Amino acid sequence: MVAKIIDGLNSYLTFRLGSELFAVNVGLVTKILELTKITKVPNSPKYFKGIINLFGDVMPVFDGRLKFGFQESENTRETCILIFAFEFDGYTYNSGITVDSVEKVLIFEPELIMPAPISDKGYNPEFINGMATFNNESVIFLNIEKIFSEEEIKLITTVE
Repeated sequence: MVAKIIDGLNSYLTFRLGSELFAVNVGLVTKILELTKITKVPNSPKYFKGIINLFGDVMPVFDGRLKFGFQESENTRETCILIFAFEFDGYTYNSGITVDSVEKVLIFEPELIMPAPISDKGYNPEFINGMATFNNESVIFLNIEKIFSEEEIKLITTVE
C-alpha cells in the first residue's frame, strides 16, 4: 500500500537533524506535529522517547537525533514530530520521529539522486537511499523502511 502511494512521486520533505539535511518521500509522511507531551515508557531504549496520543491512537515516537547517532540536545521551538507510514513484513505501521526542524518540500528527479558513499558519520548505510545536492548542500535520502529494526517494530506494535 505505502509503495503504491509513493510510486512516481519525486517530491521529498526535507528536515534537519543537527547540521545534516535529510529527505524522505512525501508519500511516507502522514503528519507533521508540533512537539507535544511525550509519555515515557519504562525500560525502553534511550532513543525511544515514548508515546503520544494522536487523535485517540497511541503513537510511538523515536528521538531522531539519537537514532541517527547525533548527540542529544535540548528541544527548540522548531523541534517537531514527523509521523511516517512504512511497511514491514506486509503490514503498514505508523511511527513518529522527532527532528530539529522541517525545511521544505523539494522535487528531485531520480537521476539526480546518486548512491550514497560510505560515510564515517555513524549512520547505518541501510538507512540511506542516496544523496543529492541542493544549494551546495548535501541532502541525504532516507529509506524509512530500513530505519526500524525488527526489535523496534515489535516495540511499535506493542504500543499501537
